Amino acid sequence: MMNQFTDGMNTFGKLWDLVKENWIAFLPLFTNMHEPLSKAAFKAIFSYSYSRRGTNHREAEEDTIYSWEMVLNMIEDKETELRFEDILIFVTGADKVPALGFPRKPCIDFYQQEAGQRRLPYASTCMMCLYLPRGVTQKDELHWMLFQATREALGFGKV
Repeated sequence: MMNQFTDGMNTFGKLWDLVKENWIAFLPLFTNMHEPLSKAAFKAIFSYSYSRRGTNHREAEEDTIYSWEMVLNMIEDKETELRFEDILIFVTGADKVPALGFPRKPCIDFYQQEAGQRRLPYASTCMMCLYLPRGVTQKDELHWMLFQATREALGFGKV
């Protein structure tokens, strides 16, 4: 079986020979080098879709992002059962960043809460986008919303 594998890879421009010569560079592709995500690595994965500066929406989005940062601190300090991987699965369907990265950066976008309504954060795994409510000023509120959304989400084996 191994000979078939290596012969097959060599039919594509001597790829297996290239792997053998540069094996250190190929370690992340052929071995499990998974390390838990850090806050810095997790934050670097996302891009943010803010409203125009100076608008009320922008101010409310910045309030939410401040709470988001506090929730990320809680995760990093292990003050919650929520993990970076839980949010990554919720947004992308993947529990770790692929070896070659995502085809495009997952995004964080915002939605407006209707008065008297409480709508949980939601995600689109196709677009790889997490939608957070504008104007969440309490970290505990955003934490609970994210925790509930990730735990009660249908899909990817969760029922």
